[in-house]
Amino acid sequence: MKEEEYSPVSSKMEVSALLETMTQPGAAQIRLNIADSKAFPVVLLDLIDEESVEYDLTAIRELAPKLRRGVEFLLLGQSHAGMIRSTPMKMTEFSDKDGRLVSKSKWPEGLDLRQRRAAFRAHLRIGMDVGVRLRAEEVVKQRKKGESEEAPPVDVNAEEPSETRKMELIGDLKDLSATGALVDFFAQDGASRVINHMRSELELCFPDGTIFPIVADVRHIKTDPDRQVLTVGFEFSSVSKADEKQLWAFVREIEREASRNAGEGSSKTPSPLFEVKDESISLGRRQGHKYPTPIARRLARVAGYLDSQMVALRQGQKINSSQLSANSDRLLDIIKDDREGALFALRCIHRESAWVIHGLSVAIRAVDLAQSGARLPRELEKAIVACGMLHDLGKGMLPGSLWRASTLSRDSYLRMQSHVALLVNQMDQCKWLAPAVVQGFVERINERLDGSGYPLGLKGDDLGQLSRMVAVVDAVDAMCRPRADRPGQTTETAYRYLLANTTQFDYAWIERYIRHFGMIAVGSLVRYKLNDQLAWVTGLDENRHIRQVVLTSHDGPPDNELGNPVEGKALLELGEIKEVLETDF
Repeated sequence: MKEEEYSPVSSKMEVSALLETMTQPGAAQIRLNIADSKAFPVVLLDLIDEESVEYDLTAIRELAPKLRRGVEFLLLGQSHAGMIRSTPMKMTEFSDKDGRLVSKSKWPEGLDLRQRRAAFRAHLRIGMDVGVRLRAEEVVKQRKKGESEEAPPVDVNAEEPSETRKMELIGDLKDLSATGALVDFFAQDGASRVINHMRSELELCFPDGTIFPIVADVRHIKTDPDRQVLTVGFEFSSVSKADEKQLWAFVREIEREASRNAGEGSSKTPSPLFEVKDESISLGRRQGHKYPTPIARRLARVAGYLDSQMVALRQGQKINSSQLSANSDRLLDIIKDDREGALFALRCIHRESAWVIHGLSVAIRAVDLAQSGARLPRELEKAIVACGMLHDLGKGMLPGSLWRASTLSRDSYLRMQSHVALLVNQMDQCKWLAPAVVQGFVERINERLDGSGYPLGLKGDDLGQLSRMVAVVDAVDAMCRPRADRPGQTTETAYRYLLANTTQFDYAWIERYIRHFGMIAVGSLVRYKLNDQLAWVTGLDENRHIRQVVLTSHDGPPDNELGNPVEGKALLELGEIKEVLETDF
């Protein structure tokens, strides 16, 4: 972008902020205000109460005679904001301190600033906490009551009932410019539900309580799986002159505070923006979340990765092969360490996108079911887990209107089916995945035995055992997840649906699924007749009867206030189960 002309900066606060950046070694120069004069490096020793500036002239004593005679000079420097030039100044006094030549000038009347847009960026140092609240709205069209899970779409011209859901994500500001910002978000906060193609509103929340709202678009995203962080670059949209002026002030204050925290500058006057007014308010991703079990904490890390991958897919990025491999191993180890703990932990993960949570559930249940019949090679287990995690992420690459509509036209229904191809096209760097598993799982999980599935309408013998198995796993979990018009159904209701539709689903795999996971599966929420006590099912015996539960006081997601495990005699004392509850998360 073309370099702009010098623009005046006159307020004492802004001048002070820019001078602060020039107190670092090598940041300032002095040039006599006469023709053909060259610039010399100078050290700014101190900025005194916005009244005077103190310099060390030891290295440039040759200028002292002219400065003593009152020859004017210009103070020059450079900051993240651009090139700095003072108005003409004069030295007012000189002294020798321990063999060093020290001088003072009055506070400059003003500074001129010349900046490039790309350089107009202030970086926050460690300890400078500025929260960023990202807000978005989602319009959810409600489906018709009683609509079949597998019903084909129809055209509907009538106005559809809908509701608007407000969502937000909290992050940490890393740097700020006049045109955009860089923000870190915690990967386990469900970023994919908020960061999308829609224009969003950001709020910059400074420690002193200042809140600055501005509209922004996502421009780039980088994931850091080790730190569990998404670094998102935002570009501000339609910035007004007033907003640009305010952003300038924020940038200079950030530079001022960063300079104060650097080197020996800790004694300098702090920026008012960074003076905490209320210690009880903490806004930023470092707050973290508490999970009720160690397994849930481990699973949340995998969910964070998967949610980050969905955000990356929306930006046109490929599936990261090494990250997928590492997290597939991580998930497989979780299952092997504690399979029932993993099944219960699925209920504890609820911040992420529905497709992320569904993918984790299908991955865990599919490999667990496959292992129940025979010992599988580790490579095959890993491939099943990987495909399970990814299989529905292509849906997030399609326009949200397809998933918010209660009914679809035939063209929209066909477009919806393209989520399979969209995902497979982004998996081409994952060479370690066996093509047969990708085909049987990702490409054919939505096919049905009677040919009513998609994308190819395969039927009968066209579908292998892997495809038949994962179709059952996928359908059960989908029905147990909430939709716009209903909470998640119970496993018993899902079983009844599948058993009534054996022309679509393989009967042998339905039976095997029920035998393996039980009629009341781990992760079910039950209500006992005794005092209407609520409890989560956390363990089954060899006959797939309830062996262990943990008590809870509410019907929301399991939290860190769950009771101790109840089993044996104490479990019998709870008496009969009154009902198995449907859930809305």
